[in-house]
Amino acid sequence: MKKVIAIVGGGPAGMSCALWLKNLGFCPIIIEKNPQLGGLQNINPFHNTWILGIWGRTGKNLAQELRQHLEIECISTLLDSQVQRITKGDNFKICTADYELTAQAIVITTGQRFKGYETIKSIPGSHQLLRSPRVCFNPGAIPTTHGQVVAVVGGGDNGLGIAIRLADTAKHIHLFVRSKLQGFTMNQNLILRGVEAGKITLHKSAIIQSFERLGEKIKIVFKESNNQERELLFDSLCFRMGFAPNTEEIVQLFEEGGMGSLELNAGGYIATDAFLRTPIPNVYAAGDVANPRDPCVATAVAHGAIVARSIDEDLRSEQI
Repeated sequence: MKKVIAIVGGGPAGMSCALWLKNLGFCPIIIEKNPQLGGLQNINPFHNTWILGIWGRTGKNLAQELRQHLEIECISTLLDSQVQRITKGDNFKICTADYELTAQAIVITTGQRFKGYETIKSIPGSHQLLRSPRVCFNPGAIPTTHGQVVAVVGGGDNGLGIAIRLADTAKHIHLFVRSKLQGFTMNQNLILRGVEAGKITLHKSAIIQSFERLGEKIKIVFKESNNQERELLFDSLCFRMGFAPNTEEIVQLFEEGGMGSLELNAGGYIATDAFLRTPIPNVYAAGDVANPRDPCVATAVAHGAIVARSIDEDLRSEQI
């Protein structure tokens, strides 16, 4: 009988892992809490020019093609399914609201999420932003800011990327960075070119003190490296504040199931060895939740292959 492997999370890492496991002779089952597989690619409207062989496709296109591949392979998937309990005897027992399955190993591929309002809710006046149509938290949206003065909050690639994109049509961009510019060197250089061209103002070491809606305008009070307080008015505000790993729920399930704690690194991501094994036997983590150096579809797909090989090595060695 084929060994069952439960994969918690249906993004590119989990989908890749499932495909490799099937080809290696296992029975993978993906458990995905959302209505469809694809992870963050389901909200990505941008063309991905980084993945070899899929030129011209958006993230949404890619997610659809990955789903179609798994359908052709007849890989079992439980959609709209939240894991409610995990226990361990001879094998793992995983329970959702509607299903109960026994698995010989678990792969955690829950990915990460974009940080949103929760990151700024402690700042005075932030609650006012939730009611403003001129504030964008959605990383999959490109706000219409033609001829406007726009504030972008975030110094990673998502923040730099949206600032660069909006600078073509906005009246002016103010980029707020908490510490220093991060991300790809080419994006940092494009921001600096925008500064030199007078299209972008860069506020480094900027600490936002408060927000206030004033009619259709948004006032930001902030301090920069000189610690002097300033305030500016904006037509639109766009947040791109990085990522957080989806680990809270799965960590709690392992603790409640009496299997011990998953080891997390300083950033809250699941710690693994070089071959994606966690310290808990037959429990693995892959993709963004395992904190790869370059979180993207390419590394997620590669992680899926690596963890499948680790499972094949570990479980087949148990039979020897």
